[in-house]
Parts: sequence; structure tokens; C-alpha cells
Amino acid sequence: MSGEQESTAARRLAEASRAATIELHKQGTPEYDQRAHQRAVEQERKAAEAVEAERAARG
Repeated sequence: MSGEQESTAARRLAEASRAATIELHKQGTPEYDQRAHQRAVEQERKAAEAVEAERAARG
């Protein structure tokens, strides 16, 4: 695995984390959509798993 691939996975994780946080902060407001929040959290989980898989593959 190259550093570029890891940074891509890490960037996707950071983007997913930001999206989940944005949705979380909408709780209690009219803009809050529970399904959108759940999707964002699931994307964050998958991105974190991808980062871990790459790190495990590297050694």
C-alpha cells in the first residue's frame, strides 16, 4: 500500500466524520433527518474499517 492510498482512505474517513457530525448537530432542529444521520454514521464506520484494513495490510 502506498502512502497515497492511505491518505485517500484517511481523507474519506475525515469527510465521513464531518458529514456525520453535521447531521448530529442538526438534532432537535427542523432540518434533522434521522435516516440521513444514520447513513452518515454508516459511511463513517465503513471508512474507518477501510483505514484499518489498509493499516493491517501494511504490516
